[in-house]
Amino acid sequence: MDTILWPIMWLISWVIYGIHHLLVMIGFHNGSGPAWVLSILGLTIIVRLIILPLYNKQIKSQREMQVLQPQLQKLQQKYKGKRDAYSQRRMQEEMTALYRDRGTSPFASCFPLLIQMPVLFALFRVLYAFPQLAAGTYKNGGTTALGPITRQVALDFENSTFFGAPLSASLSNPNVASGSALAVRIVVALLVIAMIATMFFTQKQLLAKNMPESAMDPNSQAYKMQKYMLYGMPLIYVFSGAFFQVGVLVYWVAGNLWTWAQQTWFIRNNPTPGSPAYKDRQKRLRAKAEKKGIDPSQMKGLDQPANSSSVRNGDSHQRVQPLGKARSKKAAAKQAHQDRTASPQSDEKSQADAGIDQSEVRGKDGLTDAERARKRYERRQAERARARAKKKRRTQH
Repeated sequence: MDTILWPIMWLISWVIYGIHHLLVMIGFHNGSGPAWVLSILGLTIIVRLIILPLYNKQIKSQREMQVLQPQLQKLQQKYKGKRDAYSQRRMQEEMTALYRDRGTSPFASCFPLLIQMPVLFALFRVLYAFPQLAAGTYKNGGTTALGPITRQVALDFENSTFFGAPLSASLSNPNVASGSALAVRIVVALLVIAMIATMFFTQKQLLAKNMPESAMDPNSQAYKMQKYMLYGMPLIYVFSGAFFQVGVLVYWVAGNLWTWAQQTWFIRNNPTPGSPAYKDRQKRLRAKAEKKGIDPSQMKGLDQPANSSSVRNGDSHQRVQPLGKARSKKAAAKQAHQDRTASPQSDEKSQADAGIDQSEVRGKDGLTDAERARKRYERRQAERARARAKKKRRTQH
């Protein structure tokens, strides 16, 4: 595995060493000490900043997927029980079209994880190699060093601890360097609990605050899968955490805290429409508009009710969106058409009130309303007659 991960291991070694060197330049002790712990935290920050664009894309993709859930459920119901190849292909094509229209993909949320996992495995292998580097027995491709990590640097790292536990120690291998085995067990147990708790609450926050009600259908497969991940993933790390070194757990917990803080900001400022967080944001924006005395319709990001009204100068009136010249002409033509095709009773009454002889009112087609209605009636009767004749011919054959 070291051969496959060697380029990433080499890069991680230089990043950790470079951060440690910068910390020494600003006054930290050169050798064993907290600077090595801060180097791992610095590595966490650098990796998170690199994948920040992908993380934002992941959150947006998850939000679009949640918005699409009702449409996906309708599509599944449409093709329910249809197992033939044609129906399955049609369903897949329609699903792909939905994803394309919303600019999302069910695999977009996996990209940050796919980038982080090689880094995590490489860090695991780097920390795993520190005891061998410190003992002078490490060999990989004819070299006894790992990038800038020589035997002396590895010894300094080995003697650096996190609350008494060496950074390269783990629950399955607590007797590393001069650390106490009891301290290693306690620190590893606390870090595993912290890792599981931060992972759980991060996912719980996403489900509770940033999912619209339409996506929280207990019968939805996507919702069931998220519920399984919420409770299943932390249980996996209860057992696998025993094999992670203290340094890896520090990196993981720091990364989870970063994700939680980043997600909290994102949900607060850019929530999924229809979710509890979205409704809370609408309330905050309305309260902000009232406090500043701003017309709510002018507040960016604030939705307006369908029949919203605003009170100005003591008179309440319905707010009308301004229209451009082209749209105004289009709206006027549409209104005129609606007026012409209004119900005959109301049209007759309005024309009688105005003293207009309805029989003499002719439209652009040169017909009165009565003549136009008669033609529609005759056309429908002819269509019905043709349909009956066609049905009769089918039954005769």
